[in-house]
Amino acid sequence: MSKAIYVTCTVSEGVFSSEFHINIKDSSYYVDRVNVQVSQLPHNGDEVEGKVIAYLVEEKGDQALIELPGEPVAGGLRTWVSKADLVFA
Repeated sequence: MSKAIYVTCTVSEGVFSSEFHINIKDSSYYVDRVNVQVSQLPHNGDEVEGKVIAYLVEEKGDQALIELPGEPVAGGLRTWVSKADLVFA
């Protein structure tokens, strides 16, 4: 089973009140709010920094393949990120 981790991301309001729209690198997703940590809520189209729960699938050098629990807007549910962007739960 994959390890649960957090990945830094930018967060904005989702289409529904129960979700956020997040961006990680060149990919974007709609994710349930319970899977995202933010210090302040985004509003009026603003973006805030946050962390989204993800699952570590594979590691290669300084990169990590993660899978996100949401619906992709651009890209797939899996993406490669820098290990520097990971926060272990």
